[in-house]
Amino acid sequence: MFQTFKNLKTSDRAGEILKAISTVDTTCNSRVYTAASGVVAMTAHGLGSVTCVTIADNMAEPERKMLMELEARIGCCLGDAEIILREECDWPHPQMKGSTCFIQFEIFEEYV
Repeated sequence: MFQTFKNLKTSDRAGEILKAISTVDTTCNSRVYTAASGVVAMTAHGLGSVTCVTIADNMAEPERKMLMELEARIGCCLGDAEIILREECDWPHPQMKGSTCFIQFEIFEEYV
């Protein structure tokens, strides 16, 4: 299950950014997985940093803390966000045992 939110700060350049990232070298800086989440931090060389966040429905305290930090970063309470896109995909994720669905999004921070 892939879900996308309505009330997040979304760049009108999203398509352009995704295309640009796909054409440059990327380096994975870190991968952090818990029972219900995953955060992958990458560098898109020459462009900026990308944080890919996956949160599954079997969250516990570690995931709630991580979500609070992400909400502060993006300026939106994820619990209040409205889902506008929902797609089915293969599940379960091999590293997220015990969950039935997940939400995934990416944060791009451009070099200044």
